[in-house]
Amino acid sequence: MTVGASDVDQARLRRFLPAYLPSLVAFLNRSFTGHRHYAPITEADFAERVLVQRGFDPGGLILGMQEGQVVGAVHAIKPPASLPANRSAEARHHIVWLAVAPEARQQRLGTRLLSAAENYLYYCPVYFAADNAPFYGIQERLWAPWYGSTESMAISAVNDRELVAWLNKRGYQVSNPGDVTLAASLHDRERPEDPGLEARGLRLVMIDERSPWPGDEPVYQLRAWGENAGRRYQGLVVADGNRAVGSIVWYPMPDPTIAALAWIGLERQYRGLRFGSFLLDRALAEMANRGYISVEVHAHSKDNAEAFSLFKRRGFSVIDYWVNLVKT
Repeated sequence: MTVGASDVDQARLRRFLPAYLPSLVAFLNRSFTGHRHYAPITEADFAERVLVQRGFDPGGLILGMQEGQVVGAVHAIKPPASLPANRSAEARHHIVWLAVAPEARQQRLGTRLLSAAENYLYYCPVYFAADNAPFYGIQERLWAPWYGSTESMAISAVNDRELVAWLNKRGYQVSNPGDVTLAASLHDRERPEDPGLEARGLRLVMIDERSPWPGDEPVYQLRAWGENAGRRYQGLVVADGNRAVGSIVWYPMPDPTIAALAWIGLERQYRGLRFGSFLLDRALAEMANRGYISVEVHAHSKDNAEAFSLFKRRGFSVIDYWVNLVKT
C-alpha cells in the first residue's frame, strides 16, 4: 500500500508488511549501531518485541522503500486498548523512533516519514521518544530497550542534539525535562544489617523469573512481570505476610556485566525507617554477588526526587540526559 511519494527516483512510503521484515531489521541494525547499549537484533527479536504485541498496528510502522530495500522508517503508535504494567493513566499517541539512511536524506525522506506518521495518528499532542511508549521499553516485559536508557528507547540530550534540533523546527518541544541515567560501581558492596524488618514482622523474599512473587502486590508490578517469558530478572520483596509492602527489581543489560535497576518502591508508612536504603543496599550487594560490575538506573530528578536523592547518596552519578518531546 503506497501512502506517500510517487516520484520513481524517490523512496516510496509503504506500510509494514511481513515480507519487509528482513530488510527492516537490516536497516535498524545499520541505523542504531553506536547508540548507547545497542546490540544487533534479529527478525525474531523484532517480532517478539513488536509484531506479536497487543496493540501493534502495521499501519503505523511506515517504511521508506527504494529498490526493494528499507532506507528509512518511523513507528507511530496509537494508544493500545490495554497494556500490562502500563505506567501512564493518560492515553497517548506516540512516535517512538524515526531513522533515515544517509543516502536517502537528500530526498527529504525524514520530513515525509514524520508527516506520514502524524497523518496516521491524526491527533495532538504527539509524544516523540516518550519514556512510556509501548513495545520498545519495559512496560510489556523486563528486558533492555534496544538503545537509550534502561527503561526506554530515548533521545540523548548529549549525543542526539542534531535530531532534537530537527524536531524542534517541526514543532516538537522538550517536555518535563529531568530524565537521566545514573550509574554506580558495584565494587565492595556488602550486605547491610537488618534495620528492623524482623522486629516489625516483615520478611525479605528473593524473587526471579523462575520464582516470581506469588502473593498480593497492591501498588507494584510484580505480578505483571511474573515469569517474564523466561527472560532473566531478580528482585527482593519486603513482605508483610502474603502482601508486598516494598520491592526492588533488576535485570541484565546487553553487556552482561551491567545490571539495570527497574524498580524500587516502599509503602509510605514504612518510609523514614531506613528500609528503603536497606533495600537498595541489599540489592546492590546481591548484584555484586551475582557477578555484575556496575548498575544503571533511569530516574527523573524532579518527579522522583526522593529516589534520585537516594541513588546519589549511594554513589550513583548521572551519565546521560534524556529528552522527551511533544507536539501540541
